[in-house]
Amino acid sequence: MDSVAPVPEPDALKLRAVDVEDLAVVAAFLQDAIVNVSEMAYLPEERRFVLVVSRFRWERAVKNDAVDVFERVSCAITVEGVDRPKYRGFTIKERGRLMPLLTATYEDRAVLLTFGGGAALKLATDSLDLRIEDFGPGWPTKQLPQHEDDVP
Repeated sequence: MDSVAPVPEPDALKLRAVDVEDLAVVAAFLQDAIVNVSEMAYLPEERRFVLVVSRFRWERAVKNDAVDVFERVSCAITVEGVDRPKYRGFTIKERGRLMPLLTATYEDRAVLLTFGGGAALKLATDSLDLRIEDFGPGWPTKQLPQHEDDVP
């Protein structure tokens, strides 16, 4: 039986960051993604760190007096050329822990993923090469992410 490649969603996001300006754009799309620690993996033989997140689709959010339409989608994040991951505020053994992704930055030859609650993941690299790609259908959510500066 021939296998058939899945057909990508027509509005699936697929981006690559190779400099800090690119990463600022990618980080905006990833803001408020929900990360389950069980969906993180370091592949030392490939020097790659991968994680799957539930990305809030800010680009499709509609909020007005008549209707609120919000959506999430599964999104793969891949960081290439990783020498070693360092975890702060959590351990990879906390398999059921959920954390909101606040931002992604690159400095001192490392990708830094900052999560809510003071957690962070530092990925030492020779150069910046981070990719994100949505996969599968999106699903509706009633929860609009809130930030401290959003509260009146």
